[in-house]
Amino acid sequence: MDDDIDSISVNAGGKPKSRIKGLSDFVLIIRDRWLLSLTVALPVALGFVYNQLQGPEYYASSSSFRLIPPPAILNLQKVERDQHVQGLVAKHLDGLNSQELRVNVIQKIKDNPEFKSTLLAPYLKEGISMDVGATVTYSVGVSPPTEGRPRFTINSNSRSGKGAMIVADVVQSEYEKLHKSKKSQQVESVRNVLEVLLQKSIDEESRISGEMSEYKKANQLPFLEDEKKDTADRKSQYQAEITRCKLEQIRINSLLRQILQIQMRIGAQTSSLKSDDVEGDIAVIKEFFELDAIETYGSIPSLRKTLYDLETTRKNYQETGTGYLERHPKMMENARQVSEIKTTLNLEVKSAIEDLRDKHIQLNAQEKEFATAMQKVQEDSRKLSEIEETLTNFDRQLAVVRKSTDQIQSRLNDVRIEQALPSEQEEPLHKEQFAYQPFAPYTPDKNKIRKSGFIIFFAVFFALPILLEFVDNRVKSPWDVEVFVGHDLIGGIPKISEVEERQRPLIVGNDLDDGLTESFRSMYSRIQMNSNSDYPKVLLVTSAIPSEGKSLISANLAYSCANHGRKTILIDFDLRRPGLHNFCNITNEKGIVSLVNEVVKGSSDIDEQIKSCLHEIHPNLHVLPSGGKTRAATEMLERSEFDYVMNKLRQIAEVIIVDSPPIGLFPDSLAIARKVEEVLFVTRYGKVSRKVAKSLLENIEETGANVLGVVLNDLPQKKTPGYYYSGYYGYGYFRYKYYNKYYGKDKDEKPPVEKLTT
Repeated sequence: MDDDIDSISVNAGGKPKSRIKGLSDFVLIIRDRWLLSLTVALPVALGFVYNQLQGPEYYASSSSFRLIPPPAILNLQKVERDQHVQGLVAKHLDGLNSQELRVNVIQKIKDNPEFKSTLLAPYLKEGISMDVGATVTYSVGVSPPTEGRPRFTINSNSRSGKGAMIVADVVQSEYEKLHKSKKSQQVESVRNVLEVLLQKSIDEESRISGEMSEYKKANQLPFLEDEKKDTADRKSQYQAEITRCKLEQIRINSLLRQILQIQMRIGAQTSSLKSDDVEGDIAVIKEFFELDAIETYGSIPSLRKTLYDLETTRKNYQETGTGYLERHPKMMENARQVSEIKTTLNLEVKSAIEDLRDKHIQLNAQEKEFATAMQKVQEDSRKLSEIEETLTNFDRQLAVVRKSTDQIQSRLNDVRIEQALPSEQEEPLHKEQFAYQPFAPYTPDKNKIRKSGFIIFFAVFFALPILLEFVDNRVKSPWDVEVFVGHDLIGGIPKISEVEERQRPLIVGNDLDDGLTESFRSMYSRIQMNSNSDYPKVLLVTSAIPSEGKSLISANLAYSCANHGRKTILIDFDLRRPGLHNFCNITNEKGIVSLVNEVVKGSSDIDEQIKSCLHEIHPNLHVLPSGGKTRAATEMLERSEFDYVMNKLRQIAEVIIVDSPPIGLFPDSLAIARKVEEVLFVTRYGKVSRKVAKSLLENIEETGANVLGVVLNDLPQKKTPGYYYSGYYGYGYFRYKYYNKYYGKDKDEKPPVEKLTT
């Protein structure tokens, strides 16, 4: 049998096992608290059902309209059509939810005795005085538009089926009347407003035209364009004359400058008979003749001819024979005649200059007269511009008023046509569904209430145990160990109440309780299944805090190993508070501490020392006390001498179980965990929180030791793993509940299974 267990333990370590067990774990949690859940869930569900069924009965009815927009809207693109339809929907929703419609509906029902009595009858039966308005209840909903044709549904409810039908029907008919009435009133109101606006626009047009005519009369301008043309012509003429005067003055000034220059040259020359001087005078006089203003002035043309003849005669004198000299009487006579012409010419030039100056003065005066006239014309032009701008403003205002008048007139004609002709083409609202009389109330809905009651019952029944399980976070069940803590449950030790406290470490050794002995046998089997180490091996037993029963578990587990034929050594490594020697009735003078000290001293008979420290308390089971107290346990563990002693012990035994101090208080367990192959964690029912247990186990795993699992100690009867996992470990609830019943409770009667001998 031991060989089979060994083979199972080897195979068990090959593949990690999932910690989440699935739906069955939640079922077990619910099974654990089913009575409490039933006690709470059943009254809650029944109370809910009873409360819901006590409500009054209400009946529901409905009627509807279908809104079909005109083709002009339906033929639009989808986005534009939806926008128009949304506007119409909003308008009718406001109308259907208006207070005016509600008042009309209530008044309609009050005026009809049959309607009034139908709605008030259920309340009168219960002796409740109720106003008609309080019994009228309805709501309006609109369906998504289908092809731009939304549907308005009127939903009514009442204490009677006929009353619900009456409300839905009256709301439908009253809204149809109200809609038509409002539409007619709106059209009439629009027509009146348009007529007033039209009259105002016509009056404004007449006012502007009158002001425009008065303005023209006041400015004596019946024809503005003719005045503008006349002014422009005069302005052009005056400007031309002014320009002409200025040009003539410039010409005269130029002539005067030329004449004065020539005159100065003639005056600078003296009268002489020399041929050169005479010829120079002739040349100078010719320059006068080249001026247009001098050439034709007075006797200058005759002087010019005379001078020409004298010049010709003088040339003939000079060319005849050998030529006349300058002193020749003919030459002198010729020079005298040229001098007389020069003198006469000077007189004529002076007269011409005076004449030009008079003409210049006259032109200057004419220029001033034309400039004055030009200023007057410009002033007239400015005034005309102002008048034209004012008239333009009048025309603009008149055009705006006339356009407004035309628009108002056109809209008024449309309104008059709409008022005269049927308006079916705009927003036709058709009755689609008429009100009906329901035969059964919609509330209270008994089927729905029953379903809700069942849902509430099962919700409370299943949720309450799980909620309590999460609220209470202490380790209390295999589900806490395997799901939250994340390790296998090696065993669950039931609450030990019938065994004396001092005798509890000897439960297995002395067969004090068969059911408890079976628990430790089951624990041994689970350890074998989870173990990955070959013999010999060291097993550390620790807990989170004191008083969790780790020493009890260590001792009884050691007895179980010994009963299974394994040479076992139980070491008391709780060096601060040793206690295993007490239940064994041995002294604590020698032990693990003294052995390490002997090795340190260099003792040669260490094997004899070990034999003297080991106390056989059971076949195949030896106990090694602590050998004293010390707080330097971690320092001792770091010594090579401690490893030497442990190796010696491995040569003697197959299983070494180390009972260590609580890992949550002292570092001894973590330090020794590095020296052992496997660790067994003990926790007491409802003593340590899941978070603390998980954290401590993670610290142990960081040392590299193989954590076999968790032993849950001091379980209530129904919290044992056999109760939770019936058949899961190969043992059922019958192991604890029916064991004594099966074998009987007679202490003198031996159990049917004999103990194995070594």
